[in-house]
Amino acid sequence: MASDSAERYIDSLKRNRGRKQRKRIEEAVQYALAHKIRLEILVILNEGCFTNAEIAELLGLEAKYISNHVLRMLEDGSIEIAKQEQRRGTMVYWYRAVELPEYSKEEAEGLTEMELQLIAGVVVQSATAELMAALNKGTLASARAILSWDLYSVDSQGRTDIEVEVERHLERLKEIQCESVNRVAVSKGNTTSMIVSAFAFERAREILRPLLVTKP
Repeated sequence: MASDSAERYIDSLKRNRGRKQRKRIEEAVQYALAHKIRLEILVILNEGCFTNAEIAELLGLEAKYISNHVLRMLEDGSIEIAKQEQRRGTMVYWYRAVELPEYSKEEAEGLTEMELQLIAGVVVQSATAELMAALNKGTLASARAILSWDLYSVDSQGRTDIEVEVERHLERLKEIQCESVNRVAVSKGNTTSMIVSAFAFERAREILRPLLVTKP
């Protein structure tokens, strides 16, 4: 079964989607990613918790231009309320990206298909928002940007090998992060915010023609 943190996350995500839910998670993700302002809101909320006014200021827009976007994404469960506070008779809300705990393979196997779909939707939404925002700003147009994807056709053992390799890759990224933090603590130097994503999943459709077999 999933850990306590995983179960709390699933309960929270279901509540956030709640009675006002108007879309399936796939539709909610498509909606959230379909407008430049919503993309920028998602990227900002990936960093932390902000109010409507703070989000608007960061985007250089009036609050009225972002409030409806925020409300719709909140109703869809694309974002969540981090905290709320009464100020001068008005309730002020701080929003954030939906928080995700880490899952082991064993924990994931204890979740339902619907729960896994909700989690997948949140991950795809966050990663795609960052990618599209970077594309819009032009930061992908760099010789140091690593852009790659490929289509593989593997047997059962090959799939297992790929999963193990991706897990190893993710663990190494955590080590690099820690090493960087330690160096900066000494050097007081600057850091660069980077997005590194990893996806390994079964394709939505079968390959029409067998892939050519090549030697590595």
